[in-house]
Amino acid sequence: MSERSGSLRPGTSSAPAGAVDVLGRISASLDDLPAHRPVAAKVIAEADDHRSDARSLGRTLGYDPALTARVLRLANSAYFGLSGRVSAPAFAVTVIGFSTVRSLAVSAMAGLDDVPDALEGFWERSVCTAVAAAELAPRLGAQAPDAFSVGLLARLGQALLVRCDPEDYPLLLAGAADREELLAAEARRYGVGHTRVSAEALAAWCFPDDLSGALAQVDRPGWAPPLSLAVRLGVELSERLLDPARPPQPADLLSCGHVRDAELDALRASVSRTATELVQLLTS
Repeated sequence: MSERSGSLRPGTSSAPAGAVDVLGRISASLDDLPAHRPVAAKVIAEADDHRSDARSLGRTLGYDPALTARVLRLANSAYFGLSGRVSAPAFAVTVIGFSTVRSLAVSAMAGLDDVPDALEGFWERSVCTAVAAAELAPRLGAQAPDAFSVGLLARLGQALLVRCDPEDYPLLLAGAADREELLAAEARRYGVGHTRVSAEALAAWCFPDDLSGALAQVDRPGWAPPLSLAVRLGVELSERLLDPARPPQPADLLSCGHVRDAELDALRASVSRTATELVQLLTS
């Protein structure tokens, strides 16, 4: 992992010795992954460079046809209001924004073009979280594009854990009845949950500090900055939609009193409809 983010270490002294090895492998993989998708890595770096513009980023993007196709499909979705009218990468960058392009590049670099079997429903949950977080962001005082970007990558840590602990982590996933049980099992096994791993990855890949920092606070109880609250609620709504048997977490508690359960549930239909369309575009 880069010097900027430091090492990913277990957060509790009770974590088994094997957890240190797994988290060490994750830290090493964050430095190794760019070599597998060099264009995606360059897109991430350029998106964080204040000297870059849509034209230069689009030009770099064009060297990775698969990533370009994904960006163009998203830009042409009804969600961004320009269906069928975006054909150039530079225009697509303008339409969906630097932060979303950066997130798609991260997913490509992490190998999420082909999601492991253990992560069934990964894109459905990730996109649902992103759409819901972006919808809720303005009423919480956060930027919708940032909320979409961070929400899309909130579960990135799961992919990294599967990659670096392919024997045990799928068993944790299969044995957890819901997200809360999974986070508890991850804490026992590794000393950290997958959301924290996601945040460390974003920091290692030079995402703005406010984005990676916001993600790091999503699963911490109590007060959090507006972007964290938006993503926290986005995660909750995605779980309500995709795991209806799970007991819901109170929206007013998650949002520090800013959003009520009725307001969150009122978004169910529109978020589900939009997320279904975007998942088809991003996984086709």
